[in-house]
Amino acid sequence: MLKSPALRYLGLFLILTVALFSVLATPWAERLFVGPFTRGLVHACAFLIGLFDHRVEAVAAVLQFTDGRGAVQVLAGCNAVEVCALLTAAILAFPGKIRYGLIGAAAGIVALQAINLLRIISLLYLSRGSQEVFEFFHNYVWDAMIGLEGLLIFFFWSRWQSRREAADRVAAEAAA
Repeated sequence: MLKSPALRYLGLFLILTVALFSVLATPWAERLFVGPFTRGLVHACAFLIGLFDHRVEAVAAVLQFTDGRGAVQVLAGCNAVEVCALLTAAILAFPGKIRYGLIGAAAGIVALQAINLLRIISLLYLSRGSQEVFEFFHNYVWDAMIGLEGLLIFFFWSRWQSRREAADRVAAEAAA
């Protein structure tokens, strides 16, 4: 048994990460979850853009302008599912109440996907311009931003979770 809390956390994080990525790598997960989820993201983007700009349509996992001057195809890796899996593993491996871990993972996934919607939409509009600028934002800026957001969510959640645990201890002592 690992005595160090840091090593216990790291071990559990690695186990959860491998488990989540192993499940995501299966054909049935692609067919039943990842594919439909990705298409849902594209359609959500089309809906949000449609509130302001009626020149955009979603076709399967492709978000495109109806005039043919710009499109993005959302593939695995562009749907932020892997970052969500890492965030979930990091949060669930953290010591504390599982209830707070589940709340943190759910809220973190929602936040990551909200930013990912903005990412996809911005890339669609960038696709109408310079290919070099599009590639730079796609490969560097947004990848780094999504990863950084995952880290920030984890850090903010861990602070919130620590405060909740402290508040629970104070309430338990007051009730006793």
